Amino acid sequence: MSMKPSLPEYGTDATGADTYATVINGITRECHNLSAVCDTQDAIISLDGGTTDHLFVDASQGQLVFQGLVIPKAAVIQGKNASAGNNYANLRITVW
Repeated sequence: MSMKPSLPEYGTDATGADTYATVINGITRECHNLSAVCDTQDAIISLDGGTTDHLFVDASQGQLVFQGLVIPKAAVIQGKNASAGNNYANLRITVW
């Protein structure tokens, strides 16, 4: 009997930087939804290790949910500051 990997999967980056940091290092199966929340400053999320697929997270909007995505199995999800030097705090990402 095989078991499905548990979902949702989540990760946190405590302190933003101007280069991408890994928040979730390889999801266990394809996902179609992502939620993100950031305590301070805006952030950019990449679904493929900082190459493309950038999503903007507006810190003033609270939790943002993106639906209908195709996030492939083993995707590396990363985050960085939306603007240089404006370090965010506690970027939290969940995929399912």
